[in-house]
Amino acid sequence: MNRTRLLRVFTDETGNFGDAASVVIDEDRHLDERARLALARKLSTGETAFINDVESASVSIIHPEGEIDFAGVAALAAAYVLASVRGRPTNVLRARGGAIKVWRDDSITWVQASLDVLPPWHLTELPAASDIETVTEAKSAQLQHTMIWAWMDRSHRVVRARTFAPDWGIPEAEGNGSGSMKLAAVLGKSVTIIHGAGSLIYAKPSPNNRAELGGRITEAGELQATVAVSP
Repeated sequence: MNRTRLLRVFTDETGNFGDAASVVIDEDRHLDERARLALARKLSTGETAFINDVESASVSIIHPEGEIDFAGVAALAAAYVLASVRGRPTNVLRARGGAIKVWRDDSITWVQASLDVLPPWHLTELPAASDIETVTEAKSAQLQHTMIWAWMDRSHRVVRARTFAPDWGIPEAEGNGSGSMKLAAVLGKSVTIIHGAGSLIYAKPSPNNRAELGGRITEAGELQATVAVSP
């Protein structure tokens, strides 16, 4: 049995919307790599964060195809759960891609990571925010790892965005943390992103080839997860 926390990351100010996230507390790595991969696929929340050690904040981020260096939703969810379990703030996550800085500002949980560990998102700007809404599943079927975006309010740095990654088995993602970090870095300015159906993402560029990502997080439940792995 392994404790699995279910959360929603990037909710709006009233706790609505947000991208599904799963965090598995698996200290001492009782699950081997195959079991972790099978559980990540079973949970089906994009990437799953496995907490290897609560005290040192060691984590592994598992995509349904294997371990990856970074995923924004998973990193924020892991930071939130670790703070809850430890009863004190977590300052850094230790992941395969290196240290991920963590902090909390009022109701927003933040992480900071190197741009080098982000997935290769394609950022496509459309002329107007209204154009974002016209993209249908049929139109997006040929897109590969693409975040489409447009300015809603340039003076206040508010962006409208949606993400499509059918090449990764995700027709449309409700949240996209790493893509938002890349967008902030490309623009060279902090942005507030209204993403998907209404999720709220904050992203900022940071010195030394890094970027920051913030969002509100709510608990969605806890379960005792088991998984069978064929030999």
